[in-house]
Amino acid sequence: MIDLDFFAEIWETIRRNRSRSILTAFGVFWGLLMLIILVGVGTGLNNGLIKGLQGVPASSLYFGTDHTSLPYKGFQKGRRFNIDNDDVDALRREFSDVAEYISPINFVGSNKFSVGDRAGDYQLVGITPDYFHTMPLALDMGRTLNVNDIRERRKVCVIGRRMYDELFPGEPDIAGQLIKAGSVYYQVVGVIHRLSDNINIGFNADETLMMPITTAQLNYGQGNTVHFMSLSLRDGYSMAGHQDRIIGLLKQRHIVHPDDPTAFWSFNVEEIIGQFSMLFGGVNILIWIVGIGSLLAGLIGISNIMLVTVRERTQEIGIRRALGARPSTITRQILSETLLLTFAAGIGGLLIGVWIISAVGSFMASQPPSAEPSLMGPPQIPFSVAVAAFIILILGGLLAGWLPARRAMRIKAIDALREE
Repeated sequence: MIDLDFFAEIWETIRRNRSRSILTAFGVFWGLLMLIILVGVGTGLNNGLIKGLQGVPASSLYFGTDHTSLPYKGFQKGRRFNIDNDDVDALRREFSDVAEYISPINFVGSNKFSVGDRAGDYQLVGITPDYFHTMPLALDMGRTLNVNDIRERRKVCVIGRRMYDELFPGEPDIAGQLIKAGSVYYQVVGVIHRLSDNINIGFNADETLMMPITTAQLNYGQGNTVHFMSLSLRDGYSMAGHQDRIIGLLKQRHIVHPDDPTAFWSFNVEEIIGQFSMLFGGVNILIWIVGIGSLLAGLIGISNIMLVTVRERTQEIGIRRALGARPSTITRQILSETLLLTFAAGIGGLLIGVWIISAVGSFMASQPPSAEPSLMGPPQIPFSVAVAAFIILILGGLLAGWLPARRAMRIKAIDALREE
């Protein structure tokens, strides 16, 4: 049976020292509130990173040429060179067993586009069908480019969502319509949009016309040149073991010193993800250290106050001992008072923290997409974190009450009755 008198006595003890109890419990409340908010913000940052990389194969490499910094085999340093179509074919042969997508990309530049009386300035690039698998893009209508478009150098294109909204507002299907770029007409075969605002390598696909790379090379006098490339490996393969081989093959083909650090630039998605994972791992550890530190500060405050309470109630405890109260009964009362203060304050901090995180998450989710990229996603509190915080709260409450309870057990009835 539940001993109501026992709980009524605990409540009366706390009520007699109301101000002191509230101020002491506030430390635990604030500590747990800070822990929940910090963990929620950390989770939001992690979610923002995951969303930012949505649609990007983890084992992807983006690379291009720069200038040499070391002389090699008769060539002086500072030499500039370009990747070409033969390099693309060589990469496909050499890495046919591990590479899933290889996409050369060429820039044409900004141009004036028009459809009827609507016009705007957008980017123009040449790509291959593989490009749509190496970047976080989604198809809104029509189709993407295919092998026949590349082989036959067709004047077809895929346009970004912003171009569609500005040049073809409200039209349900624009497949087959013509768009004028400068003095050249291209037939639109599809519309795409970016899945992530945080990934923007080279150009913004939402405001770009993408044509077959062979068409770009032919129409704009680019010859055999490739400006930069993307390469993604099959599932189960790591870019860490192949990046040096990829760049090394190109250095060999272009007579570049094997140790030249500037001849090629590269962007390894797998490496970036690993760096962010380490960063957020460190941030999470720091969050838990700060949060638990704040919580422990509150628990220490409760423990000190309970020591003062035991000291003030020395005569009361002595009388109980003289009347036959067992040490376990005294211990249970002190621990119960400590746990009640800790539990009430901690649950309050937990509930309010979860409410704040939920409110902020709902507000962020209701906002329209921003034109500026953000690494911050909606904050969340995993259920495991709430359970862990609850367990820490209970264990901390028992620890905070142990020292005062131990002191109460050592009070002897005869000594307590002598106290004034």
